[in-house]
Amino acid sequence: MQRLAERLWMLDVKQFGVLRYGSVYVLGGRHPALVETGTSVEAPRVLSGLRSIGIRPEQVRWIFVTHVHLDHAGGAGTLLWHMPKAEVAVHARGAKHLADPSRLLASVKKATGRMAESYGTAEPIHDRRIVTPSDGDTFDLGGMRLTAIATPGHAPHHLCYLEEEGKWLFSGDAAGIWREGGLLPTTPPPNFELSLWESSLARLAALEPSAILYTHFGPNYEGGDALRAYLAVLRSWVKRVEDVWCEAGRDDGAAVSRLLADPELRRWPYNDHAREAELEMCVRGVLHYLRRRENE
Repeated sequence: MQRLAERLWMLDVKQFGVLRYGSVYVLGGRHPALVETGTSVEAPRVLSGLRSIGIRPEQVRWIFVTHVHLDHAGGAGTLLWHMPKAEVAVHARGAKHLADPSRLLASVKKATGRMAESYGTAEPIHDRRIVTPSDGDTFDLGGMRLTAIATPGHAPHHLCYLEEEGKWLFSGDAAGIWREGGLLPTTPPPNFELSLWESSLARLAALEPSAILYTHFGPNYEGGDALRAYLAVLRSWVKRVEDVWCEAGRDDGAAVSRLLADPELRRWPYNDHAREAELEMCVRGVLHYLRRRENE
């Protein structure tokens, strides 16, 4: 557990068995809270991490998830068994997938293929323990305040959270992946939408955050500059996939094969355990977007 500020910690949950890939954040106000949960596989590490800083799981009042993808929210249902006072805050469009995760689990299996087992499972969460904040809603954690910000693009049900005093921005996947000093795109199917993401990034940059706290992975103290840098990364990535797709005669399979064989892309520091699967997922997300755009 790494202390980032007086009442803020980051836990490396060793997501997918990889160091420095998945973060869970702990806010230690009078009403302790988590931002993100990791997968269900990592729930024991989260519980142990809380105890290591003197927070008992039964003290936790809130679990804030940026969106329902299993690497961000998959552990929520498992953790709630140990957190009788806690409620889960999630975008209204994602709430049904926490209450009944069957469709979510099927989607993850389809999108991640051979990586699906690494994402664990998802325990259903009773409706009474789910809260669906609207854009701009603020939560009083007792000495800390967290505001929910609607940020579609990566997914339509994506929220970021801003801790108001320190201007810490918990970005989920809205600011991309920050790993080994570089920004990487994260554009999984089926709901990646470039124009919405551009608007979300502009809005977040206007908040002038002091730091971006990435789920993947850790703090970046460049604030708005990091958000503007990611916008450039995202646009460049979409153009690159589109160019290869067009060169391949708009054949999705051929485009995927060409991009996966690109030596430069194979060096990108995605999940060390399954870099090719992560890259393929991001390529297919852009292809899905391009197909949808063509049909509009």
